Amino acid sequence: MGKRLLVIGGVAAGPKAAAKAKRCDPEMEIVVYQEEEEISYAGCGLPYFVSGLIKKREDLISRTPGKFAQDGIKVLRNRQIEEIDIIEKTISGKNLESGELFEDHFDRLVIATGAQPIRPKIEGIDLGNVFYLRSIFDADEILQALKSDKITDVVIAGGGYIGLEMAESLIHIGKKVTIVELAPQILTLFDDDFAGLLRQYLEKKGVKIYTSEGIEALRGSEGKVTQVRTAGREIEANAVLMSLGVRPRVELAKKAGLRIGETGAVWVNERMETSAEGIYAAGDCAETTHLITGKKVWVPLGSTANKQGRVAGVNLCGGHAVYPGVMGTAIFKVFDFNVAKTGLSMREAEKEGFHPIQAIVRGYDRAHYYPGEKESTLKVIADQETGRILGGQAIGEGPSDKFIDILAMALHGKMTCKDLANVDLAYAPPFSPVLSPVIVAANVLTNKLEGRVRGIQVEEVREKLSTSKETFQVLDVREEDEVKRKRIPGSTWVPLWKLEKHLGELDKKKEIAVHCESGLRSYKACLKLQKEGFENVKNIDGGILCWCDDPESII
Repeated sequence: MGKRLLVIGGVAAGPKAAAKAKRCDPEMEIVVYQEEEEISYAGCGLPYFVSGLIKKREDLISRTPGKFAQDGIKVLRNRQIEEIDIIEKTISGKNLESGELFEDHFDRLVIATGAQPIRPKIEGIDLGNVFYLRSIFDADEILQALKSDKITDVVIAGGGYIGLEMAESLIHIGKKVTIVELAPQILTLFDDDFAGLLRQYLEKKGVKIYTSEGIEALRGSEGKVTQVRTAGREIEANAVLMSLGVRPRVELAKKAGLRIGETGAVWVNERMETSAEGIYAAGDCAETTHLITGKKVWVPLGSTANKQGRVAGVNLCGGHAVYPGVMGTAIFKVFDFNVAKTGLSMREAEKEGFHPIQAIVRGYDRAHYYPGEKESTLKVIADQETGRILGGQAIGEGPSDKFIDILAMALHGKMTCKDLANVDLAYAPPFSPVLSPVIVAANVLTNKLEGRVRGIQVEEVREKLSTSKETFQVLDVREEDEVKRKRIPGSTWVPLWKLEKHLGELDKKKEIAVHCESGLRSYKACLKLQKEGFENVKNIDGGILCWCDDPESII
């Protein structure tokens, strides 16, 4: 008889490990224990199920217990594992249907217990129509309430990926949506300029957003929520979605004496082995390594869980596979905007001790003359000392996935901006401009590194406009029709083509921050000014495009 593998957890990493192990060792006896009724379902698709875009519940189920059985893998559902004995190599638990206690033994064990939603300790948290969205059963509950109750106004607590995806889903089915976020911005893993772009877009779609406000209490009537109270306001709501993030489910591993890492998730090495021989952990309960910083991180993503599950499945059969780590590559869609990130943000890079510089460019998915072009705004971040690419962000209707995947490969290969500028990418008019926006951004970074131009971030411009007006000047080189739509308060307007005739209006003693719509014309203006003896000239990263959340800037 072959060795016996037990898997605790049946959504992503667990089934992946079981399936891979069976392919590597067909003689292995494999049992998957799942606490829920369903197994191997697409948790990332739940917001689209709620919106009705995914019509059939069964479409979210990747594999049924019957399909696993055909491959010789036994699935036991509604089983709650309560203890692991790493010495005797046994697990014990309870059948949630019958109440019967059971025990099982293993030669190899995979812990794939996933993560659980953060549940705030606030007044009214147990009221009806207060929801979470972590499992397919959570989605069932939300859909049932939306159908049976007169829900019109929904408050979403948290402005992360799930909260934003659910905002779109609820707007699509005719609900009024308000997002309440404790942090100063939504989408906290992104830089504030790109988070600001998304906020403006969402507000145009009808989503109300309040930042720097946490929910203090929920009020109700007849057992159901009717109002949300924050530090700054009271919001009428007949449903609340708690989307405050998740934490790793490590209670079982911790109780067994397994090492818990510095991130709070289960410690594993690159083979997904825990601190106990023969026991592996994978997915949202396990920590990993950040490939740029080298530090331990916890990044709960479905793609990561599946890759880690595969590595565990190979190694527990005696093979050799490694999971080196992550760069935090992620993407989501909200309405028609595709939003993506890889690597470090500017804020994260500074925190990690790098000296980052950034390039922000507006790019398109095809040649300008080819019909149907879609626009994206792209940020690429590099280390000023080495030129190494550190991260990137993309937002817009264009192919953010394409741009970020290119950058993810550049990060993986430890490329510099000069390396990236010469990558041989595919080009034809229906698919790309002659120079991909990624390559344009790499060229902008190279110009900065070689001292041709210096950049200044939007937030620094805001600060200097309020504190250093005598020594600081903003120059707008756009055309008149553009200026009428939106303008930075206090800026001097001189169209690029008139600049040489109006140099006398500028003070060479002042620091001059130049901008256009997104950066190209202002770069040309910087070069002209430097040639005329202006020494302290900087190009505003992202131009007016990234000047967000300032009602005074709308003329």
